[in-house]
Amino acid sequence: MTAPRLAAALAAVVALSAASAAVPQPFPRATPESQGVPSEAVLDLVERLHAEGDWVHAYMLIRHGKVVAEGWWAPYSADERHQLYSASKAFTAMGVGYAAEERLLTLNDRVDWFFPWYVPAPRDPRAAAMRVRDLMAMSSGLKSDPFDAMMTAPAGEQVRRFYETPMDVEPGIFFRYMSGNTAMLAQILRRVTGEPDLVKYLDSRLFSKLGIEDMLWARQPDGTVAGGSGFELRTEDLAKVGQLLLQNGVWKGERLLPLWWVKQATSCQTPYGNVLDPVLALHVGTEGWEDWEVGYGYQLWMGRHETFRLCGAFGQIVIVMPSEDVVFVSNAGGGGANSKSVNAFYDAMLGKFSKSPLPENPYALKRLRERSAALSITAPAAKDAAKPTPAAAAMARRGWRAPEEPVDAKKGEAAARTYFEESVKALAFDEATGTLVVSNSFGRQELKVGRGGEWERGELEAEKHSALTLSRVPGGKQPVGVSGGWTSPTELKARICFVRSPAIVDVILDCGGDAMSVRTECQLFERYRHPAEK
Repeated sequence: MTAPRLAAALAAVVALSAASAAVPQPFPRATPESQGVPSEAVLDLVERLHAEGDWVHAYMLIRHGKVVAEGWWAPYSADERHQLYSASKAFTAMGVGYAAEERLLTLNDRVDWFFPWYVPAPRDPRAAAMRVRDLMAMSSGLKSDPFDAMMTAPAGEQVRRFYETPMDVEPGIFFRYMSGNTAMLAQILRRVTGEPDLVKYLDSRLFSKLGIEDMLWARQPDGTVAGGSGFELRTEDLAKVGQLLLQNGVWKGERLLPLWWVKQATSCQTPYGNVLDPVLALHVGTEGWEDWEVGYGYQLWMGRHETFRLCGAFGQIVIVMPSEDVVFVSNAGGGGANSKSVNAFYDAMLGKFSKSPLPENPYALKRLRERSAALSITAPAAKDAAKPTPAAAAMARRGWRAPEEPVDAKKGEAAARTYFEESVKALAFDEATGTLVVSNSFGRQELKVGRGGEWERGELEAEKHSALTLSRVPGGKQPVGVSGGWTSPTELKARICFVRSPAIVDVILDCGGDAMSVRTECQLFERYRHPAEK
């Protein structure tokens, strides 16, 4: 290839990458080869992520501080926040680091010093020995996770519910993963800083300096951030945090995180313990869990190959690999997706990083860019979708009304049916306008349905918030992407992706009988149900 043709090919793929990004980009973009990364290896990574099905929503690969590859599975996009689940824990731990740096607390402080009026009498002497660092390292010694009890208690009773949780072992010696430990850290931070909103406390110290503005954090009933879950960030904003940790807490020449905190948080503080308990099962699935045996730092996981990571339920992953100057980020939505994302990264990329730039490979780069730009959650009906019979189209337009009796989840109904149909009163579809009408306790809501594999964006309020459902779809109107069509002359299927969460709900309208019937399916909920819901 001549030099002008090579330059033109490279310009075309760079332009394609820039055009696909709809939000401000603090990271410079570069070709993979210019940063010592083969495009073919990254394409292999993308194919491994995609091959598992519709559980992956986004990926981003950063080397030497530059994004070399990125992609979002439509309708998920660069401009939308994504629920982080337990990756939220790292931000609570950063708050503790700042508070310690400002001498508002120390990691050796006993937990009961902060709330003496809540300490039960008589108390377990093991509980009296619990320190802040034990909460940070998931070695509190509690017998069970107090998170659900804290999230469902009346406002002001969160700390009491934590203390009501019985002890199992001496604190500081045994790893047991509990979001309640982090929720308690959030309560301590509220106490010592006087600020109930940890986001505000972190903003001037962290978020504003990283250029992070679009964020949301779910709260405990008393207004304190949930701490252990519930934080939402855009993929690139999450990548900034990984890059900040890779750079030992320094961003654009300014130290944002205390060096001592970074070193301690990113090194093993507690060896692994009960890694396959019900909560961790949603991280690791039933296989491929070797990375969860390495150990735990301060609200961060240690990994093989000298890595550490932020990790949240259903596949919210930030892998930091200092030895290769690499950050890998993925958002996803399936039980066990964490181990799948981690192992896909290792399998595709280990041994592929070069210390020096590689010769440009415009053909491989073009394939990678085009593949990343075309990623999509599977649409129910592609371009060859069926055509409805006149009778089916008329029946869909007339719609369906829910029976008077409520859905009884105790009779074996799927969790997704309870969540989505709990408030659904009626459904209808207008073939002429491609509009799905959802009538529920929140009112009449119209959603445009993308055809031929395309996605239409809209808003939907479809379920009530519950602290016991991991806040998969928060309350209020949520942005959604909708695609669908007639899968047969008498059946229509619409897929609704709640793009700030892993929830993907399919609504199937069967118009083949005397009256229309409706059923719903939810990919995420079919894969995993929280123990509290069983």
